[in-house]
Amino acid sequence: MRPRQGSLSAANRRGQALLEFAILVPVIILLIGATISFGLFFFRANVLQQAVDVTAQEISRMAWPPDRELGLGRLETYTVAADSCIDPEPIAGEVDFRNRIYDEQYLIIPVTDYEGLDGGLQQYADSLPLLNRLLVSVMVTDFVDGQQVLRYPGAIVRNTCTGQRTVLIPIVQYRRRDISAPPPFPNDNPPPGGFVPSTIRTAGETIVKWVAPVEEIRVDHDGNGDTAPESPFKLCYDTDPTLPSFEPGMVALRINYPQQATTMINRTSLVDDVDNPNGTLGSSIVIVGDTVMAPGVDLGVCYQIEEPSARWSPASHQPGSTPNAGAYGLGELEALTRIVRPYRKVMSFQAIYRREVFGE
Repeated sequence: MRPRQGSLSAANRRGQALLEFAILVPVIILLIGATISFGLFFFRANVLQQAVDVTAQEISRMAWPPDRELGLGRLETYTVAADSCIDPEPIAGEVDFRNRIYDEQYLIIPVTDYEGLDGGLQQYADSLPLLNRLLVSVMVTDFVDGQQVLRYPGAIVRNTCTGQRTVLIPIVQYRRRDISAPPPFPNDNPPPGGFVPSTIRTAGETIVKWVAPVEEIRVDHDGNGDTAPESPFKLCYDTDPTLPSFEPGMVALRINYPQQATTMINRTSLVDDVDNPNGTLGSSIVIVGDTVMAPGVDLGVCYQIEEPSARWSPASHQPGSTPNAGAYGLGELEALTRIVRPYRKVMSFQAIYRREVFGE
């Protein structure tokens, strides 16, 4: 008995629809993920460029002495001689500056600080210093010691001088990992299933530098590579500026922001020489749990890494693993049978204004 032609055609149409759906779903997911990730990239870039521009302009109109250093984002320490022009107590540490312009303690805001206010987060943000208020819209949510917080992306550290938590940003280079070694996991036991060693090529991370979220741009002023870069904010220098491009009396600010994607994983291409990775996009995924410090790289005496809260694998579907989680704030995502890093790009935004007012 021959089947009816109409029934056969209907079955074919149903199969065709399923096939088209199976092909389109990954494409749609890719487009949605790219739209979300790159949309956040562009939105935050616009906010941060406006923030650094407004802040530099505001500082240029504040009456500070001509021999004082701004010192914003200065992580290293100095041995200050009696006749030195290096300012042991820069303007960035002044109470008036921290109240009006920027205070690093507000890079981490517990949700409990504003959830009881009638105006919520907006009312709380209106009470913050100028730059902190502008940065609220680019902060992310995280869990610290079991408490939900709104914070700037990066590594949570503690300022040893003030005792307050704040954020610093690690600059990372990538290195090849031995695929025969067992895959590392973030501070917990591997989940019971689904995460098995594989032949996927993976990359580890080496932190080569730390930077502050907000810093003054310090540059070469005399063409001598043996002298430290100077702040263009002040007018007094131990060695006279000799480079024509160096102009004293300038407010030069930079905002650093580690943008980490919620829907894309980090891939890098590594050359054969382990000590010289090229860092371009490639076939090696960046894996969580294999992060080391380069020799000589530390936070100095003013900051120390906070011990991270107990974290869970993303496969456990519990709070604590996000695109900005981890001891160094490099993020944790679940993909390719591993816990991997999200795509990461440290963006920098600059603004320069000439000082308009000087005080005593």
